[in-house]
Amino acid sequence: MVTGVGFIAVIQHQFDVANPGLVGLAISYALSMTGLLSGVVNAFTETEREMIAVERVSQYIEEVEPETATYIMDPPYAWPCQGVVSFNNVVLKYRNHLAPALKGVSFETRPAEKIGIVGRTGAGKSSLIVALFRLVELYSGSITIDSADISRMSIHALRSRLSCIPQEPFLFSGTIRENLDPLKEFRDQEIWSALTRVDLAPTVRRLGGLDFSILSGGLNLSVGQKQLFCLARAVLHNTKILCIDEATANVDQETDRLIQTTLRTVFRKSTVITIAHRIQTVLDCDRVLVMGDGQVLEFGIPAELLADTSSHFYKLVNQE
Repeated sequence: MVTGVGFIAVIQHQFDVANPGLVGLAISYALSMTGLLSGVVNAFTETEREMIAVERVSQYIEEVEPETATYIMDPPYAWPCQGVVSFNNVVLKYRNHLAPALKGVSFETRPAEKIGIVGRTGAGKSSLIVALFRLVELYSGSITIDSADISRMSIHALRSRLSCIPQEPFLFSGTIRENLDPLKEFRDQEIWSALTRVDLAPTVRRLGGLDFSILSGGLNLSVGQKQLFCLARAVLHNTKILCIDEATANVDQETDRLIQTTLRTVFRKSTVITIAHRIQTVLDCDRVLVMGDGQVLEFGIPAELLADTSSHFYKLVNQE
């Protein structure tokens, strides 16, 4: 547009039919129009980008099939009381046309046992947690907790009796109180007690108390603090079964030590299943489950597996 106005102004100037002042005014208006057109294009681009987000939400609401709400039984009030987890020939597929992520996995924990799960990338370690929480329904086989088949109970009842600390800590925008107790089930005294057990009470007091606002994803907290808040959430609910999915993979040694100390003391009467990134974190476990290609390769006491130089666990430790 500016080029066109300038070209016409030059032609008119050659034939002496244009006032230079009017030419300058025309070019000035042309420049402002360019800015306005740029703003209009940006507005359309931004609107299209935002509508994509609306489209995605609409797809999740209208097109994604919800999990089935049918179930056969309600678990007892005190379930689970022992925390015995049993996998019975479990086969798990993320899609029917894909190869199984778990291939006939069978093992059983003991009451209040500390289990470490190790294996190379893609061995199926995280798929065990996926199966236990019924994030994906089993292709075949069964999982029982204290002899109760988890496929026969509601998903809400199952997941409310278990706790999980993921590798990427989940924190939403809200106060510390809301993040630890979103359903308002506990008193402030109980929340402070949980924070004290994970050595976060001094930090929370320094931040201003339980009403301190956490940004979405915990952006105003360190990686170690975010993981400790997730641990405090598990301490607060005090479930009989705790699953930890490589929670110490991205934290410093001091935070790792604090997490391990909490697990040994606060959860001494609970079954703790730990997917380990650092082999050292599972050496103190009661037993170690070695996974490979979706199958159980070994399941035994760490010291005994280390004593066998031909064991898979021995090779993993030496590789680290």
